[in-house]
Amino acid sequence: MSKKLLILSGPTHEYIDPVRFIGNASSGLMGKALAEEALARDFDVTFISGPVAPENLPDLGTSGTILHVTGAEEMLSVAQQYFQTSEVIIFAAAVADYTPIEKKTEKMEKSEDDLVLHLKATADIAKMLCAQKTTNQTAIGFALQTADGEANARCKLDTKNLDGIVLNTPATLGASSGTFSYLAANALGFDPWGTIDKATCAQHILDQVK
Repeated sequence: MSKKLLILSGPTHEYIDPVRFIGNASSGLMGKALAEEALARDFDVTFISGPVAPENLPDLGTSGTILHVTGAEEMLSVAQQYFQTSEVIIFAAAVADYTPIEKKTEKMEKSEDDLVLHLKATADIAKMLCAQKTTNQTAIGFALQTADGEANARCKLDTKNLDGIVLNTPATLGASSGTFSYLAANALGFDPWGTIDKATCAQHILDQVK
């Protein structure tokens, strides 16, 4: 029987008003590469994607499901429906860290005055879900860092209750390749994967799943 794999992919868009949002440059290409490699390995894939270009979505055919979301709260809500029944979970989404406290229902008109936005932190999706993780589940996350990468990635591995974490940099956003390293929960040091394309990175990640 095929293992059930849940992948969270792409950015989230946290809307300020009907046309403006807080987001990031995530393209969804890493998630796509993971889904396509997983299909080649006979996983049953559930793919939750934030807003990305259609060509950056995987073709799952009849072997998987794509679910579209917009914001972090929606991504968490949908993921909660599939987490417990998934044997493998990969948190590849670049979830926005903050969302407006108040979303305007009408488009704000431009003004010469400075604009002050009141923001609140979004839910830590991986941490919230993996607090319920069982010994029969494997969860792998990502840490995109600009400084103190290994220390920050190790901290995220521990606090989010992950089984492994992939460290990368902002240069991977929207690119077909990047520089990656990997830390398993039971390992002393990082495994440097070097500068590789995302398809190869996906192969390395899924090699960690036993």
